[in-house]
Amino acid sequence: MRFGAGKGAPSKDAPPTLTRHSSGFDQFCSMLQSAEGLSILDMSGASQANISFVTGFGHRISSDDIIGTMQQQFGQDWFESQQAASTAHRFLEQTLTFPDASFDGALVWDALQFLTSPLLEDTVAQLLRVMRPGALMLAFFNADEKATRIPIYNYRIQDAKTITQVPRGGYQHCQYFNHRTLEKLFERAASLKFFLTRDHLREVIVRR
Repeated sequence: MRFGAGKGAPSKDAPPTLTRHSSGFDQFCSMLQSAEGLSILDMSGASQANISFVTGFGHRISSDDIIGTMQQQFGQDWFESQQAASTAHRFLEQTLTFPDASFDGALVWDALQFLTSPLLEDTVAQLLRVMRPGALMLAFFNADEKATRIPIYNYRIQDAKTITQVPRGGYQHCQYFNHRTLEKLFERAASLKFFLTRDHLREVIVRR
């Protein structure tokens, strides 16, 4: 893993910008390279780098800034705030508001790991709803059992094997996701494939 250079002098507690290899993204790109005219959802918000990469294969891309919606709706402590039914309802009203079966693939990144039950399961149900049968989804989850908080990042594509994680608003509490937890979370999906990385991210390819 290589640490990218940021602008100015970052605060002592600020998370670094990271450039990392992603086996999960590499496999997701195999779909982009082998098919035509796909519709892809990017859940890290609009990014020129991501738009250029996906459209360069002749595909369409839409964005849903799910982390931004969390920041707007949940305030400082996302885990505590989303337990309120009214807050969770407002979040769902603003997230994944696409027609059924809109997408052939989704770059979910690490957004789901910041949600807790029952909102997590409700959001996954919405995600599966907007995916077409056979669609691929790439998601990252914390795989460090000892971690108590994790940085918030935007994800930017460099190439078919490399992504940059750009810090976004400090840290949040985290929860640990193991294989069994994720298999239960995506039990309505056709299949899951796991990639465990050296930097404690569990990368998952989910097939609708």
